[in-house]
Amino acid sequence: MTAPAVKNDVWIPTVCNMCFCCCAIRVHVVDGVVVNIEGNPDSPVGEGRVCAKGATGMMMLYDPNRKTKPMKRTNPKKGIGIDPGWVEISWEEAYSLAAEKLGEAYAKNPRSVMFQFFITNTITGMFGLQLFQTVLGGQFHYPDICGAGIHNLSNFFNGTGNSCPDYDYNKLLIQFGMNAGTATRHGFNMTVRRFADARAKGSRLIVADPRMGASAEKADIWLPVRPGSDGALAQSFAYVLVHELGIYDRAFLKKYTNGTYLVDPDTKRFARDAESQKPFVWDLSDSTAKVFDDPSIKDVALEGAYEVNGKTCATGFQLYIEGLKKYTPEFGEKETTIPAKKIRAVAKEFGETANIGGTIVIDGKEFPYRPVAADCFSGVCRHKNGWHDMWAIQNLNTLVGAQNVPGGLVGFAPACNGFPETGRPKFYPATWEKEHMLEATTMVLPFPDSLYEHAYTPLKYDFNDMSMFHIMPFNHNDPHFNVPCQLDPEPLKQQRCDVLLAYASNPLKHWGNNDEMAELLLTYKYIIMCDHYLNDSSYFADLYIPEAHFLERFDLPPNGAMNHHTIGLLSTPWAYPIRQPVVPARDDAPGGLDIFLELAERLGVKDMFNEVFNAIYGLTGENALDPDTRYQCTDIIDRIYKDWFGPKYDLEWFKKNGVLTWKRSVDEVYLYPYTDARLPLYWDHQMEAGKNVAAAVEEADIPWDISEYQPLPDWVPCKDHYVTDPEYDLHPLYYTNAWSVDTWTNEIPWLNELNELDPYAYNIEINSATAKAKGLKTGDRVKLEAQNGYKVYGNLVVVEGIHPEVLAVAGGHWGTKSDYLPIAKGKGCPINHLIECKGVKRLSHLSANFDQCVKVKVTKA
Repeated sequence: MTAPAVKNDVWIPTVCNMCFCCCAIRVHVVDGVVVNIEGNPDSPVGEGRVCAKGATGMMMLYDPNRKTKPMKRTNPKKGIGIDPGWVEISWEEAYSLAAEKLGEAYAKNPRSVMFQFFITNTITGMFGLQLFQTVLGGQFHYPDICGAGIHNLSNFFNGTGNSCPDYDYNKLLIQFGMNAGTATRHGFNMTVRRFADARAKGSRLIVADPRMGASAEKADIWLPVRPGSDGALAQSFAYVLVHELGIYDRAFLKKYTNGTYLVDPDTKRFARDAESQKPFVWDLSDSTAKVFDDPSIKDVALEGAYEVNGKTCATGFQLYIEGLKKYTPEFGEKETTIPAKKIRAVAKEFGETANIGGTIVIDGKEFPYRPVAADCFSGVCRHKNGWHDMWAIQNLNTLVGAQNVPGGLVGFAPACNGFPETGRPKFYPATWEKEHMLEATTMVLPFPDSLYEHAYTPLKYDFNDMSMFHIMPFNHNDPHFNVPCQLDPEPLKQQRCDVLLAYASNPLKHWGNNDEMAELLLTYKYIIMCDHYLNDSSYFADLYIPEAHFLERFDLPPNGAMNHHTIGLLSTPWAYPIRQPVVPARDDAPGGLDIFLELAERLGVKDMFNEVFNAIYGLTGENALDPDTRYQCTDIIDRIYKDWFGPKYDLEWFKKNGVLTWKRSVDEVYLYPYTDARLPLYWDHQMEAGKNVAAAVEEADIPWDISEYQPLPDWVPCKDHYVTDPEYDLHPLYYTNAWSVDTWTNEIPWLNELNELDPYAYNIEINSATAKAKGLKTGDRVKLEAQNGYKVYGNLVVVEGIHPEVLAVAGGHWGTKSDYLPIAKGKGCPINHLIECKGVKRLSHLSANFDQCVKVKVTKA
């Protein structure tokens, strides 16, 4: 018997959506069936590689558990395991119901609708956010911790919301709480090669992490820090550099930071000229105080204190180094458990490798060459003190002049000269001229984002905005206060939302205690869920709207303006790929954007929504959207590509070619010396912000913690860092492996198989010495119980590579209870369940970092 002849055998370029990295891929389709997925070698976004998640995209595509028809609830009773009584309905009924419920809520109070999305499909989620918040005036939430704090800190230091080491020229990298290049971070597949190449050329890697993960096991030095003590370690490194070795880049600090500005000893604010309000500096050449930009300055003071208007005013840098004096290596050892001798050795290597005073010529241009970087990400974000910790880590780069120069820490893509044929999209960080500080372009699409203006703008408390953005000048990314406010709005005098539209998310599993999150979902009067699967949160939904799989749909340019998903190194060309369907959508399910376009039409805001696209993408002339026209997703994509790149680069061109690329130039990567805008060393603007916040909350008469609004970073223990009960002696934490992102990845058989074959993923790791002391062994079934009474169960695996005070699990979202996810159901230990969601004590009131640092006791089950 001969095999039937193949009629159609094609490779189609598109973009993966199994995580937020959005790597370009090629999909092999034979007679209308996807048979293989590979990385697209024509695209720098992924560089021809695909990770385990991406390779299993076709398994999700054909998963019989994926839902592709809209449904509505018939059983009014809600709860995990309670059958909602789903019945299939038409798309007309689904849209009508959604528009009816949303419209009723908006008529009552526009803020009574909550939109939330998981970051995996960032671009489409962002336009859902634009529809429901910008156009209609609702609220929004991310059902995960995301990069709380780090994105805004990156804005201050690197001109955009994501930063990365310059792997092309780096010789020494310290990673704090992350696995970039081995398991996580935006631009993951691009980072892998550059990091591997750097290591092959001799670049050193030092990893500060409580668990020996994929990065730590390949590191030259592993520093198993106590969870939540990263800031103490960074401050101790800085102490050694300044007070023991005298290693810091004086020229960089003078020219590119505000460390020379003089500080009033009484107010702790900059001493300013009465007329211009510009900060003073001290000119050593004539022993005179002058405004910082006075052209007559010949030799500005970096250290010391000087008399100005009858007061002895120290420089910001002097106060910074004085503030470091308590952070001796011995202090660091006590708080982090890293030996003082090791702290001194690492700091010495970092300082000496920094090559202070050295230069390098790249493309005919001479640059400062500082081949070291201290980098941090989501691990440090998961602590209330994370803002100060990440700030202290960033200061290590500033101290040795390794910001925005070859070899140091650079933005993902802070600047772009545009496509050579059109000059678009074009962007560059601005300068806040009042103090000549570096500003930023936004993280996904390039818009000016002045956090300094936020700091200096008087605030008014909003009694109908649970995000708290209105009193958090430096946090416009992470509306984490929505969770405790929706659960209990009274303490902060807020109002609950009535309707929730959850796009591509499973909120019950991506925060804290699952029972409290279930309680939160019960506070909504109506819930609309748009997803691929019926997950745990779906037990509380009233209307289910399916979205087409990423291999079945078009999306807006999936990598945005390339300053979020793609590392912005000189070796990474600009690349704009397309996400397009490779097979027809099952049951004609639409993509997310077409769903939002339809709802905009039915809610009567099509005109305003169209104007949002014109504004965000800068669409002009014949490519601009007409306010009164109902567009499809493909119409908008076609206009964006043509407007940015010229008429020949239309949708059809991208469908055929897959990606448009061009070379990145040095001035788009290394901001210095192309700008002389300064970085903050002494944060006078944070003091201003704290003053404005204090005035707003006092007027509103609400409790609010402003203790974090300080001019210099400080380290404080996490909420549960120290406990008085010796039974509660272990810190549970979760980490990210290279193939698990969300609850739906657990449902994919191949990825589940990887987790089952991995001896650690679904189990609880414990240090061998700790296990021996407690009489525990590999395979034991144990109970972890927190002081709040919450408990979880799991199986132990004894390991050497973990801090003796730590337990570790591969994902915080394990333990799915949904009967609609039969492969994922019940797998692993859901340690997020140990963290209480109610109240705001676990949240930073400056950055909304959510403290997941708890202490537990472990006993045999």
